Amino acid sequence: MSEIGRPDDELTPVSRAPGAVKRVFFALWPNRAMRIALADISRQAHTHFGGRPTHAESLHMTLAFLGAVPEKRIDELRATAAEVRFARFVLDLDSIGCWRHNHIAWIAPRTAPPELSDLVAQLEARLASSGFSFDLRLFAPHVTLARKADCKPGLSNFAAPGWQVDEFVLVESAAEHLGGTYRIIGRWRCG
Repeated sequence: MSEIGRPDDELTPVSRAPGAVKRVFFALWPNRAMRIALADISRQAHTHFGGRPTHAESLHMTLAFLGAVPEKRIDELRATAAEVRFARFVLDLDSIGCWRHNHIAWIAPRTAPPELSDLVAQLEARLASSGFSFDLRLFAPHVTLARKADCKPGLSNFAAPGWQVDEFVLVESAAEHLGGTYRIIGRWRCG
């Protein structure tokens, strides 16, 4: 990435057709070491719960889901995110479970650290004041490990290292023939 808040491929041509939209969300994106640890836990969850495991390169924690945003507002969205200030913190993912209503196996903190709650509150407040619509459901911090899971009693024997959170990202979700792919189009560090 050449500049904080700018995508890695800023010079790549993109559609500028009137009405073009990007499907986007803000997230915590694990570094390589954390991604490897989460991928291992995802395999354990898949063995236990079945279902469709999340690909290692797609593991993340959604902070705010916006859905379809007009391409012409993406730079404004980046500027809004740049107003968020947060301190580095450690996120302990110490609980694995499965939601029966949507058959998603997940890993999450038993208790969200105040720094995470503050980050989400700031982001939501800035988005609202800038006129962006986003999913208003109560924030339930988690990383999806598998979909279409058989929700039976959770795993108890797993170890996740503390997630050293020092940035959040803006992600574009692109539909493809065999599922979706994610591309980071903005990145903001703590401070």
